[in-house]
Amino acid sequence: MPRYPANFYDPNGGFGACGIPLQNGDFTVALGPGHWDGGFHCGQTVNVQYQGRTIQVVVQELCPGCQGANGIDLSEGAIAALDLNYLNDGVISVVWCFA
Repeated sequence: MPRYPANFYDPNGGFGACGIPLQNGDFTVALGPGHWDGGFHCGQTVNVQYQGRTIQVVVQELCPGCQGANGIDLSEGAIAALDLNYLNDGVISVVWCFA
């Protein structure tokens, strides 16, 4: 399966592009412009896999600076569940799809 770049972000209680406040520990994902589709996917679940771990996150944010057409940003809580060393690893390569 193809892998795509994933970075992380800290919403710090700010409102996401889908209109609700987000916390760092939430399991949320920001989609790049290629998948944003005017917010059509707000509230949808996405499965993300990395090194044998799989989590489910909810689309709540737009990521205009995501890498490539399929890059995503994960909330800090979500990326920490996938990669315990995320602060040092930086951008990781994940498999993701809409659930």
